[in-house]
Amino acid sequence: MVACKKKDEVAPKTAGKFGLTQMHANQRVRKQVIDGVTYVPYETAKNQRTTEVANFDLGNLKASKSFYFILSNNGDRAITDVTIESNNPQFEIFPKSIDKLAGASEDGIVPLLELGVIHGNRLNGIGFQSLLPMGDNTVEVTIKGKTQGENGEETVELKAEVKLFAQVMDIKLFKANNEVDLNKVSYSMPVVEQLNGLGRIRGYSVGNSIVTIENSGNVNITLEIQPTNTDEGDPIITHTLSVGAKLELGVMSKNKVFALEGGGATTDYKRIAIGDDGKGYFAVSNIF
Repeated sequence: MVACKKKDEVAPKTAGKFGLTQMHANQRVRKQVIDGVTYVPYETAKNQRTTEVANFDLGNLKASKSFYFILSNNGDRAITDVTIESNNPQFEIFPKSIDKLAGASEDGIVPLLELGVIHGNRLNGIGFQSLLPMGDNTVEVTIKGKTQGENGEETVELKAEVKLFAQVMDIKLFKANNEVDLNKVSYSMPVVEQLNGLGRIRGYSVGNSIVTIENSGNVNITLEIQPTNTDEGDPIITHTLSVGAKLELGVMSKNKVFALEGGGATTDYKRIAIGDDGKGYFAVSNIF
C-alpha cells in the first residue's frame, strides 16, 4: 500500500530571515511611503544576500552620497522590532527601526534603506561636514529583529560589511622646502569678477623662496597657474600632478592664482576653497 499525502497538508512555516540587496542608481521602481519609511515592490529585491554576513563594495567615492538597499524577509513568518545600526557616524542609516517586516508570502512591499555616506559636504549639499579617511573605508551595518521559530521567539540578525574607497584632492605647498600651513592665510585677495562663486580667495606669501607643490591626495590633479590683475598678459600655465608627485615652480613672479581640478573628488574646505565649478582656488604671492 502506498501512503498518500493529504491534500490539505501544509508545509511548516519557516522563521523570518533577512535578505539584503543593493538598489542601483539607474534602477527605477515604484515607491510608497508608510509611516516615514519608503517601500518598494517585493519583486524588486533580486539576488538577495541571505547569509548571516553580507558584503558590499561601493567602489570609489568622490563626495558625500546616499546608497540604497532593499531589506526583505525571505522566511514565512514576520520579523518584528527591527533595528538597523551603523558602527560609523559618517555612515548614516535610515530608517533606524521598522515595526514589522512581513514574511515573503504575506506582503507585496519591502522597505528601502538609505545609507548616507558623509565625505565632504553635508548630504543636502549645504556646508562642509567632514572627510572620510583617504583610501579604504569599511562600515558594519547590523540589522536585528525578532521572529517565531520552532521553539518560540528567537532573534534574527544580518551583518552587512560595506566598503568603499574615499577619494580626496589635496596638496602641500612648500617655500624653500618648508611646508606652508594652508590653515594660516597670509592675505585675502578680492576677485573683481567673482571667480566661480568666490568673492575672495585665500592667499599665501612666499617671498622670493623657491615654491614647490606636492599632490598629497589620492587622485590626479590638473593645476592651472593663472595671472591676476598685477601681472596681466602672462599666460595660463597648466600642469598635471600624479598622486605623490612634486612640482618645483621656482620663484613666484608677483601674484598668481592656483586652480586645482581633481576629477570631482572632494577636498578639505578649511584648506582649499572650492568654486562653483568644483575647482579649488588659492593665491600665492611674493609681493604681499
